[in-house]
Amino acid sequence: MAKFSLLTSIYEKENPGHFSQCIESILKQTILPDEWIIIKDGPLTDSLEQIIKNISFPNELKIIALPENITQGPARAEGLKAATHEWVAIMDSDDVCKPYRFQEQLKMIQSSPQLGLIGSQIKEFADTPGHIAATRDVPTKHEEILKFAKKRNPFNAMTVMFKRELALAAGNYRYFPWFEDYDLWTRMIKNGALCANSPDALVYARVGAGMYGRRRGMSYIRSEWRMQKQLRTLGMINTLELARNAAFRIPLRLLPEKAIEALYNRFARKSPQ
Repeated sequence: MAKFSLLTSIYEKENPGHFSQCIESILKQTILPDEWIIIKDGPLTDSLEQIIKNISFPNELKIIALPENITQGPARAEGLKAATHEWVAIMDSDDVCKPYRFQEQLKMIQSSPQLGLIGSQIKEFADTPGHIAATRDVPTKHEEILKFAKKRNPFNAMTVMFKRELALAAGNYRYFPWFEDYDLWTRMIKNGALCANSPDALVYARVGAGMYGRRRGMSYIRSEWRMQKQLRTLGMINTLELARNAAFRIPLRLLPEKAIEALYNRFARKSPQ
């Protein structure tokens, strides 16, 4: 099977308990990463530093310590440059992998070696992975993913694996608040990366208090507008589609947090079965 690197970035405001759960889920994988790169995005608390110090990982463990917080996109860019294997997996520092996540994704790669960008469905939780709040399903086939990408991010970022060289050729991660993943995926797709999502939920994604509050306001609107303009520049949408997307999405960011949450739950999430 293909060798792969795992990237996890962490910053000082992460909950140590959540980070410990994330680490435990990685160490329990049926197939471990060949290389694990942890990017410390600026100085961390003593608790987080101790957790990292205590990690017992049998394969290569690289720690990149950035002198200051540069946000997730640029931090992941540093990790990607340091990676040494053909494939790179992403893992957020507060989420939990199912034990067979990497095994299943490596099977996808082995059965379809032409793929360059893959992910899976997720189950969202607030307290413990056993208490599912919702699921977020994304399309599984390449053509469906391209169509979905015209309106929304077609991947659950915390589930993604991609070919390192394809990501670097597309320009790597960059500073793009709230949209650094969608930004990279669309550039990779424009460059010809073939895509797929597993129909299974391979990651439990944590949804904390304030998640929807962060998806509103002028800062978010500016980033969202920048993302829409990029889709137009890449030729993924036309001017009419740009106007349609903006007419729906930008007013949404001016609504109260509870209203945004209700709309996400209605149109972007599914209640657990």
